[in-house]
Amino acid sequence: MDAVVTTLFEQHDLRLVALAAFVCALSAFAGIALLAHARRASGSMRLAWLTVAAISVGFGIWVTHFVAMLAFSTGMPTGYDVGTTLFSLIVAILIVGAGLGMASVGKRPTDRLLGGAVVGVGISAMHYIGMTALIIGGEILWSGPLVTLSVLFGMGLGALGLHVGLGSRGLLSRLSGAGLLTLAICAMHFTGMGAADLSRCFPILTAEAATPRWMSPVLAISSILILLAGLGSVLIDLRERRRALTEAERMRDLADAAVEGLIVFSGDRIVSANRSFLQLVGLANSAKGLPITDFFATTALESLAETRSLPIEVELRTLDGRVLPVECISRPVTYAGRPHQALAVRDLSARRQAEQHIRFLAHHDALTGLLNRASFYRVLGNEIVTARRLGQVFAVLCLDLDRFKEVNDLYGHPAGDALLEKLGGVLMKAVGDQGTPSRLGGDEFAILLRDIETPARAGRMADAILEAIIAAMEASPMSGMVSASIGIALSTPSTDAEQLISQADTALYRAKQDGRGVFRFYEAEMGAEVRDRRLLEHDLRNAIVRGELSIAYQPQVEVQTGDVVGFEALLRWRHPARGAVSPAIFVPVAEESGLILPLGEWVLRAACREAAGWKALLSVAVNVSAVQLHAPGFPELVGAVLAETGLDPERLEIEITETALIKDVARAVAVLERIRSIGVRIAMDDFGTGYSSLANLRAFPFSKIKVDRSFIQSVDTNPQSAAIVRAVLGLGSGLDVPVVAEGVERPEELAFLRGEICQSAQGYLLARPSPIEMFADITSGHITRLGPTSGTPMLRVVV
Repeated sequence: MDAVVTTLFEQHDLRLVALAAFVCALSAFAGIALLAHARRASGSMRLAWLTVAAISVGFGIWVTHFVAMLAFSTGMPTGYDVGTTLFSLIVAILIVGAGLGMASVGKRPTDRLLGGAVVGVGISAMHYIGMTALIIGGEILWSGPLVTLSVLFGMGLGALGLHVGLGSRGLLSRLSGAGLLTLAICAMHFTGMGAADLSRCFPILTAEAATPRWMSPVLAISSILILLAGLGSVLIDLRERRRALTEAERMRDLADAAVEGLIVFSGDRIVSANRSFLQLVGLANSAKGLPITDFFATTALESLAETRSLPIEVELRTLDGRVLPVECISRPVTYAGRPHQALAVRDLSARRQAEQHIRFLAHHDALTGLLNRASFYRVLGNEIVTARRLGQVFAVLCLDLDRFKEVNDLYGHPAGDALLEKLGGVLMKAVGDQGTPSRLGGDEFAILLRDIETPARAGRMADAILEAIIAAMEASPMSGMVSASIGIALSTPSTDAEQLISQADTALYRAKQDGRGVFRFYEAEMGAEVRDRRLLEHDLRNAIVRGELSIAYQPQVEVQTGDVVGFEALLRWRHPARGAVSPAIFVPVAEESGLILPLGEWVLRAACREAAGWKALLSVAVNVSAVQLHAPGFPELVGAVLAETGLDPERLEIEITETALIKDVARAVAVLERIRSIGVRIAMDDFGTGYSSLANLRAFPFSKIKVDRSFIQSVDTNPQSAAIVRAVLGLGSGLDVPVVAEGVERPEELAFLRGEICQSAQGYLLARPSPIEMFADITSGHITRLGPTSGTPMLRVVV
């Protein structure tokens, strides 16, 4: 090793040594960079970059050697054989290229180590062949151990250099590998120079014929330019690759942003797939290399091949075994420079679910999930055909909720919808597989019971349904308020669907009449009654327009003085065919059908308009039903009518029955308070016939109490009736509330009331309800008492 050190520092021009080292380092870095670039390429491009790397590294090693040789002082003029020198360059390029090729192709660490060792052999071969190109006389003596050591330096450090330089993609590993490769070249060269003994050599060239030293910079600069050109081409290619990679990433991001799944495949293997497809089939990372038959059946792929560019629906298998309906379009594409097949996949699961939901809604009620009206009629028609063919009997049950409108009014429509939805579940559970329940609309339901042996079975089912509804309402705030009524119709060989529904509906109406919360079977006589009632309802709807309604007025008289203090407005209907229809007949129909609201508004407006035109300041009393009282905006309607007609509010008296209070006392009292705040007086009608009269009087301070006629008719002969009337009169006196006796028809009754100091009365004895024109003298203020002079056919009252 002393010879190596002596040779380096005493026989070399260190300036040229530094130049040689720079060229060596640059060639080593260029070689590592070009080799790393070649490893990322494929096919012919890899071979091209390997060739560039081999030429760059081989030429750099060769220039390093001859610059260092020109820096070496042999003590005699020396020159170099051109042929041998060029041969050493070729050897360096070939052997180094072979080593670089081995390192680039192999994926294992041993491949890089072996390739680096071959590069070291190339360095050594170039060095010793280059030494033979030296033109001097005599013989060079070689030190065997140093020659061996130089070759080992080249192979070992070369193997280590490629292993480190290609171990990762970081700049630090590239610089470390280049440094080790530079050390391999320099260590091999200077150890080899130390192994050469020129003591037996002599000059054979003149000084003029010797190779000049200025060739060193020329060779070095040439080498540097070549190496820089190689590195420059790497940078340009990297920039283009980065641009292409950026574009590829953009395309990949664009593909991943697509809602549809996208696949590129070649043969039966998937080459690429976007994120939507991976999520669709349940893959986490990539589908590359997987058989496409893992996801699509072979028959589906054949269909796609036959119908290119046209969408078809096939099935897609996911990793967890699910089968999804998808729509696919296949078309040929060029991918990575080669022909492939692209497949667009659209998930149809949501659309299929939507289609199923639409089909469900077409046949079922959206709220309860039961069959709708159209589907029920279709099922009913099929059952009629089956029953006739097999001689069977089935039943149709019509059901609706009692007081459902009150639920909506009190708790709101969402609560009503929740109740209907709950009822649908109750019916499905109660009926089970014995029949088919449906919702016809609103709170109206129908149930088809198939093949019943006896009517009793239909009755038992109706009982079970009613009990199930009561049980379902127990934990609800509507418990005790909501019940159901059921009408049952049995099939016959001649009945059709419309008849059965109509008969069951008629029986339902009878169930409601009989107290609600019960069931009734259809009977023949019910049909005529229901038809007549429906005709009456139809005619009543048009009665206002046709001018068939009128108002009769019945005076209210002071018992002690005989003075008329007011009139009660009573609605009358004269039907063109039926004649005079009693209020006891048409008022319940109006209340059940909802017609009471427009009728009541018409009476209120007509009575107020009439009273506003009277010269005598008499009061007018108007009856208000429970439906009107609980209708939204009733107090506002009263105020609007008073403003429109100009009637003083103190002259208007609203009469309500105790039934109107029983439905919802708190709400009724709140409405009455708003009406009284306008100045209108409130009278309790038919007092004593309700459920809790005293509680009602305590809940709201009425302006007047009217004793029902049932207590007045026998007051002079029936001690119980007399006691009740006396109690009411005493109650009114104690509460300072005037009492009006209704239905006074005999002088004895009037005499009793006068003896008990009753304030006022009305009845046939005093005056029958008549058109207001019959009381013109009273309303004009000409007279104050009833009698023959009033122009009315009434009994004279003797006070």
